[in-house]
Amino acid sequence: MSPALKRRPKTNRERVEESTLALIASAIELFARQGYERTTAAEIGTNAGFSRNMVRDRYGSKEALLQSVFDEFARKLLPAVRRERIGNGLERVLGQIDDLLHAVQREPETMRAMIVLTFETPGPLQQFAGWFDTLIGNYQAELAGHLSDGVTDGSVAAGIDPAREAEVLVSYAIGLCFRSALRRDGYDFAGEIRAFRDRAAQRYARRRR
Repeated sequence: MSPALKRRPKTNRERVEESTLALIASAIELFARQGYERTTAAEIGTNAGFSRNMVRDRYGSKEALLQSVFDEFARKLLPAVRRERIGNGLERVLGQIDDLLHAVQREPETMRAMIVLTFETPGPLQQFAGWFDTLIGNYQAELAGHLSDGVTDGSVAAGIDPAREAEVLVSYAIGLCFRSALRRDGYDFAGEIRAFRDRAAQRYARRRR
């Protein structure tokens, strides 16, 4: 093999970046499967192919690694929630539900891990309760805005309370997430979201005479 074709040795920085990503992926996999409290730092390290002490050597603790996991949630799942939307009010409401569906389809394990950790915030993850509360609150406020715009542009039936309806939609979506965490393999999460979308379209569409 010519010198030009020889693979360049990885730098220390590259090796650190690769091992960090492997630890985060391992943590997400284990959190999705068994939750935060039941997962140990040693399990995360060995599941990633490293020593039992790798998490503590790199992060100091499982708790410190958790912040990197939440950063990964933000990188993979939140851009769709924050993107600009087009169309009338009803189309933008349905677009938000589509975002949830796409997240479940594209990043099922990451999505499941986030859902499982959400339901641990009353206990061991109280420090992240504000993160989840802000995420849910922003999503709900966006829904309310789109519903209000829909009433104005005629795509949503008149006479609804946009703030109340947005709260109902978010509560229903949280219920779907909870069921997906409970039932795991026996639950058609994507199918339930599609049905949820269809019901929302029927409920809010302005009746044409």
